[in-house]
Amino acid sequence: MADAESANRRAAAFYVYREDIRYTEQLPGGGFRRDTRAAYEVTILEGEPYHRKIEQDGQPLSAMAAAEEQKRYREVERFRRETPTARRRQRYFEAEENRFKIDSRIVLEFHEASLAGEETYDGRPCWVVDTAPRRGAPRPKRRSQWSLSQKLRFWIDKDTGFPIRVVATQLFDFDSARRGTVTEVRSTQMDGVWLLRRIGSEGKRKVDGQTVVYRTVQEYSNYRRFTATTHLLFDQGQ
Repeated sequence: MADAESANRRAAAFYVYREDIRYTEQLPGGGFRRDTRAAYEVTILEGEPYHRKIEQDGQPLSAMAAAEEQKRYREVERFRRETPTARRRQRYFEAEENRFKIDSRIVLEFHEASLAGEETYDGRPCWVVDTAPRRGAPRPKRRSQWSLSQKLRFWIDKDTGFPIRVVATQLFDFDSARRGTVTEVRSTQMDGVWLLRRIGSEGKRKVDGQTVVYRTVQEYSNYRRFTATTHLLFDQGQ
C-alpha cells in the first residue's frame, strides 16, 4: 500500500484542479453558528502548488479582493524565483510536517491490522482493512503523525493496491481534532492516477458553553494534467 501511494503521489503531483472548502458549526437547535465557503484554483507555480482563491461564500471575489489575490500571487512568485532551491525545499518539508495527513508508513510501523472482509466500492473490488495503534505506540508530536491518534478503515483497491477510501476515527484529543471526530477520504481514478475527490470531517466541541457539531468538507474537481515542462520542488530525487 505504501509503495502504491508513493508512486501515485508522484503522478498526481502533475495535476491542477479546483478545491471547494466549506466549514460549518451547527448549534443544538439546528441553526448555524458559522457557515463559510471558499473556492481555490490550484496550479503549479515555480515547481510548487499554489492556491489562488477565486470565490468566497459562493460568489466571485470582489474587485478589491481579486486585486489583493493578484498581489499575493506576484509576491509568492517573486519569493519562489528569488529564494534558493535548498531553502525552498526546507520550507516545503517543514510545512509538510505541520500538515494533518494519514501516513501509511506510520500505520505500517505502529498499527496493528486485521482484514475485515472484501467489498466493492465505487465499482472496484477492495480489501477492507482495519488498523489501530498497537500497545506502546508513541503519541503524535506533530500533525504529520496524526494517524498515531486514530483507528482507521481502508478500502484497498485490489488491482492497484491503493486505498481509495479511508475512514479515520479520532481516539483522543490531538491538536484541533477532538476525540470521536470522524474523517473520510475518497479518491477517484483519472488516466490511471488516483486523485482526491472528497475529504470530510465531523466532530463535536464545546463553544460558549454549547456543544456544536463542526464539519469540514473539501471537494476536488476539474482535474487537468499540467502540460508545461517543470521540475517539482518536492521531488527529492531531483
